[in-house]
Amino acid sequence: MEGNLMIAEFTLNDGNPVSINMDQVDYVQPSDDGTLVVFADGRHLELQESYDAVAEVLNPERQAGC
Repeated sequence: MEGNLMIAEFTLNDGNPVSINMDQVDYVQPSDDGTLVVFADGRHLELQESYDAVAEVLNPERQAGC
């Protein structure tokens, strides 16, 4: 069974917008200029958004107080 596709919009460090399928994200970690997003296939992107902002998108239940 296929779940809902979770696409989130972020900004790359060069200022360009990027859409990320959050189901393909392996992990995120803070970086010098924002957040490093690492995908399950080994690709990675550096985002301008803070780690906390990206983590909230990955774990929306966190902000719901669950």
